[in-house]
Amino acid sequence: MSSLKTMQNVLLILAAMFCTNTYSANYPERPLRLIVAFPAGGTSDTIARLLADRMSQKLGQPVTVENRTGANGIVGTQDARTANPDGYTIILVPSGHAINSTLNPAATYDPIKDFTMISLIGTVPMVVTAGSNLGAKNIAGLIETAKASEKKISYGSGGVGSSNQLATELFGAMAGISTLNHIPYRGDTPGIADLLGGHISFIFLNVPSALPLVKEGKLTALAITGAERSPLLPDVPTISETVPGYAAGSWHIIIGPAGIPEDRVAILSKTIVDIVHEPDFSDRLLGMGIDPVGSTPEELKTFMSQEIEKWKKVIEDADIKL
Repeated sequence: MSSLKTMQNVLLILAAMFCTNTYSANYPERPLRLIVAFPAGGTSDTIARLLADRMSQKLGQPVTVENRTGANGIVGTQDARTANPDGYTIILVPSGHAINSTLNPAATYDPIKDFTMISLIGTVPMVVTAGSNLGAKNIAGLIETAKASEKKISYGSGGVGSSNQLATELFGAMAGISTLNHIPYRGDTPGIADLLGGHISFIFLNVPSALPLVKEGKLTALAITGAERSPLLPDVPTISETVPGYAAGSWHIIIGPAGIPEDRVAILSKTIVDIVHEPDFSDRLLGMGIDPVGSTPEELKTFMSQEIEKWKKVIEDADIKL
């Protein structure tokens, strides 16, 4: 009886291995859907369409981009969460995915447990940009001015709970500044207009938004929020060169509904990593101010856990509420 049971177990293992290999070999057999939780034309949408085109070539099946917008990405994310976990529906989400679960009651999902981690595409550092009214030429000057000021220095952001608000609050906490006044806008564009008009003193902007304004001399780049200097602004130091340990920015990841078979996840992840590391694709990302990464699912899970805890602390310490 024991030998028979052993033989049955061996046969079950072999059958499972055969099925898994067949599963991988036949996948994908039909088009894939790549959801973008934000409108067409934005950075997330642009990355998704570039990626979808390359994925279609490598996987031999069309990868269709579908914009599902609303509630700062929550609508599209919920749509992806409830999709069939067969590997044919995936979603590209930015850094708000690590923020919504703490800040927004509408995000009723767990940003890790309710999804399958696939790959981190890249990170996007910000530029601390200042107008002439601030008078600071570098990040040390901003810190000195803020600490010496009798009134609060106003900074702008793309809205309450936006990545640039949280990055600024983290900076203020680590630099020991308690005199910052947050002015939220409906997106960065009106904030930039007020910065140029002298109504606020500084704003953290993604590199693509800040670059032309800095190059034209309309705004001063005080520092980069990433761990390393940006190749697009090589002479601009990082905040961490003045405030050790500081690092912040946005990012873009690919995830799917929880429960996608591991072999299909492996195919998707490897495909994305290979694409991100292709020189011409990598150059496209760098030109958009995005530092290419391309991670394994395990690396993405670790990264996400760190980001969620990091921004949760900032939100709670700064008492940020929608």
